[in-house]
Formats: sequence, structure tokens, C-alpha cells
Amino acid sequence: MDTVNFHESGLTVRVLESPADQHKAFALRHTIYCETLNWVKTQTDALERDDYEEGSTSLGVMTEDDELLGVVRMIPAGRPFMLEHGFQGLLDPLHRLRKCTDTAEVTRLTTRTPPKTYASAAPISCLLYKAIYRWSCAHHVRYLYLVVETHYLRTLQQWGFPCLPIGLPRLLGPRSLCIAAILDWDLFRERIEAHPSPFTAWITDHRSKTQAPPPLLWRGRGFAPSTSA
Repeated sequence: MDTVNFHESGLTVRVLESPADQHKAFALRHTIYCETLNWVKTQTDALERDDYEEGSTSLGVMTEDDELLGVVRMIPAGRPFMLEHGFQGLLDPLHRLRKCTDTAEVTRLTTRTPPKTYASAAPISCLLYKAIYRWSCAHHVRYLYLVVETHYLRTLQQWGFPCLPIGLPRLLGPRSLCIAAILDWDLFRERIEAHPSPFTAWITDHRSKTQAPPPLLWRGRGFAPSTSA
């Protein structure tokens, strides 16, 4: 039974496997990371890809017309993490990076402004968070590494995601103060069992029916703050 792909709010959330889907993901990533955030150098083909693609899984939010509205890349423990190489400076020297099969790294999460014809109770980023949770459950992943902008880490924590900082904030790009964190899904489930909320119930609901709309997201730049460079 496929528990990762799902259809909700008139959109399809699925693993991006075909070359066409991957091309759309690289193009969206280039728009955000290269042209907007300036975290990565622009490419002549306007596609942002790197050495972490092999063995990773990209999840995307697609319209009925197959337009990509959001993407996130999951890197399993069997592959190099970005925090191991490009961003090891974000880690506390005392933190021992986990490389067990129950651990993965969330990278390249971003969304674009949806078309005016799109109307839904579920923001694009929230659909990606739900896909991340489903992917984690399907692959028996308990821990997720991520890099977030510092103000957005507080937002994730307020929504109920137990993201523990594992280093000091540092600048990525010219204006983005970011921090490394680790999320524990077991702790997430323990907390929502004791203090459930409509949003966390929606995240963990594997049925097709949405229990409640998730909260509105910060929309300052027209896309969700990225989780990793």
C-alpha cells in the first residue's frame, strides 16, 4: 500500500521519479536558491542540482495540470548528508551526527506562489510537511536533520514539531540567519498524544479526508522559508 503519495485539496503530493518531474524540481530550486536567496550560484541551464541527488528522494506538490508548486528532498542515512560536508560548521562540535537507518536529512524544501486559481485550506508547505511525515513513517525514520532560518525554527516549534537546535546560528547567503536542528518523530507523537491539536491530527492522518485545515504560514516572500541550503 502506497502511504507516501496522496491527493488532497485538489492537489497531488507524490514522489518525483520521472525525468520531467525532476527537471521541474531543479528549475524551482534554481528560482529560489539561486535567483532569490542567492545561497547557490546561478547555473546556465537554470537548473539547481548537486552531488546529493543520487540515492535521495524528492517529494512534490502538483496541480491537476502537473505544475509543481513545492518540493522537498529527503536524504537517507546511507548517503552523505549536507551537514557532514557543506554545512558541518553549523553543528555543535559536541554533537555526534547520527548515520543510522532511522535517520534522514531534510533538504531543499521550498514552494512557489500558487496560481490565483488555486484555493485550498492547506498551504503548500503544510502538504510537504505531511508528505515528510508519511515518508518518514514508510521508511521507519525517527530522526530528521534540517537547517532552518532561525525565526522559522520558532514557528515550527510552535506548531508542535520538536526541533532541537544542535548548533549556533550562522549566515547562509547575504541575509539568511540559519541554524541546524534535529526533529524526533517519537517525541512528536508522544507530545501530540498528551496535547493534541487540529494541525498535528491533520499531519498524522493517513486517510484521504482532512480533519481540519492547518494554520496559515508566514508568507513574507511568497514562498516558504527553505529548510536547507
